[in-house]
Amino acid sequence: MLWLLLHRQTAPFDLAVSRLFTGLPSSVYLFFSLLCRTGNAEVELPLLLLVAIRLFRRSSPTGETAQKRFFLTVWFVVLVLGTLLEHFLKGSLPAFHPGREFDHDSLSGWEVFFPLHIHVHASFPSGHTFRALMIVLFVRKFFPRRLCLSLAWAGGIMVGVIVLGWHFASDVIGSSLLVLAFSPWFLASLRSPRTIDQEKVIS
Repeated sequence: MLWLLLHRQTAPFDLAVSRLFTGLPSSVYLFFSLLCRTGNAEVELPLLLLVAIRLFRRSSPTGETAQKRFFLTVWFVVLVLGTLLEHFLKGSLPAFHPGREFDHDSLSGWEVFFPLHIHVHASFPSGHTFRALMIVLFVRKFFPRRLCLSLAWAGGIMVGVIVLGWHFASDVIGSSLLVLAFSPWFLASLRSPRTIDQEKVIS
């Protein structure tokens, strides 16, 4: 994926997908403008931190809750590492970003209410997509009854950032692959420390 971006081999695909969302009703652009701002870092991160702290305090260091605490720790580490990697890639890769041709953001110019919103020349990867998928994993573990709702929200974010011209399709795909790359961490976190200790004793 990085090699393709460095050589801009994704450009024909990205431009073709972005053009599919040109000329939509203004109400559609307004809907996605509002929806995608719920995925901004300055909105999500404080809320996630508060929820994570509350869950961590409610869990005990033994039994099933120990597994949840371990998952929560791994999830938070991956969220931080992924966010750092996202900004590193955006600052390191060649400038390739949807231009004014695909700018359909109905709330453009309202960034004063989103102080962490920073315009960069490179849009790969999509931080909105990365955080949305991470939240889906979070909801699946701690609030499984809300999984369908979180999937619908994340799907809307992933489509919306392309519709608004914030990202190309390859940015969204790249972030999805980034979450998949971290999946072994989550598979490991599903095994509680107690289970790991028992396996060591048996071996």
